[in-house]
Amino acid sequence: MKKLITFDVYSALFDIAGSIAPRVASRLSLPETDARAFFALWRDKQMERLQLSNSLDGERVPFRDATRQSFDYAVRLHRLEVSPDIREELVAAWDEIDPWPEAESVVRAVKDRGYQTAILSNGDEAMLKAVAGRIGNPFDHIFSSEHADRYKPHPAVYRLPQQRLGLSPAEILHVAGSRTDALGAAAAGLECYWSNRAGDAVLDPRYAPTYDARDLTDLAAILQAS
Repeated sequence: MKKLITFDVYSALFDIAGSIAPRVASRLSLPETDARAFFALWRDKQMERLQLSNSLDGERVPFRDATRQSFDYAVRLHRLEVSPDIREELVAAWDEIDPWPEAESVVRAVKDRGYQTAILSNGDEAMLKAVAGRIGNPFDHIFSSEHADRYKPHPAVYRLPQQRLGLSPAEILHVAGSRTDALGAAAAGLECYWSNRAGDAVLDPRYAPTYDARDLTDLAAILQAS
């Protein structure tokens, strides 16, 4: 029986592109299409930097530092000149992202059914506390990859709730928002609900999620039926 539902932040609960790309357009004076391309590159290199942190020797690079380094990369590739103040403003925008329309009501519906709820994310703990407040902080726990010294999809991150709360994998369902997160959760032995807004697919079908849905709206009904 499930006791804890963990949620990814930067894809499952929050619309990062919809939140940050308009600010990129405004602050860098870019057309909307160029701003979205800039953000897509920024996000892609941010994720690449996280995986380099997993692979290279040494301590985990903080998520905010990875966000800053990948921003600088995108600036170079787009041949832009950006002041230090605007750079820091856009990096800080990751603390001010907006949730998907149904996110808060779904998390609260899960809590109303008696489940514990938690964030399980690659973000630094301070960043996760900031974004949790943007949907009323309906969470019992916040698990940051900071405390595993690794980034998802490394299994050490998915094991944090088990280690902290003494739960078994069978007592946890993870809600993912990206194919990498869905694959990582499944590979770590967790049942996974994938809020698959892009209609994507996992790279390795051996690690397909338990549930593949168009958004978060079916989660409460699935929990009730399970």
